[in-house]
Amino acid sequence: MFFSMNLFTILFPISSTLSLLAHRRQFLMALLFLEALALSLATLASFSTYSNLFMILIILTFAACEASLGLALLVVMTRSFGSDLLLNLTNNKW
Repeated sequence: MFFSMNLFTILFPISSTLSLLAHRRQFLMALLFLEALALSLATLASFSTYSNLFMILIILTFAACEASLGLALLVVMTRSFGSDLLLNLTNNKW
């Protein structure tokens, strides 16, 4: 059981990063995989021998702030450009 949890905590950040690189076309998918990466870092910090609850709380706080800013940017981008494709950001439509 302990070996499988260690393997999970190592593979989860790697798979989140690879998924973020593979699905970077849409902004919503990028936000989803960034949240998975933040959750995996919090999980990795909780299984660390030197971790304390304060560090995990800081990681989760920054993840919540990142999620709120990301969703606000998603709403602004969707209202301005009509979709959440990151290709629309490179076009000058202002």
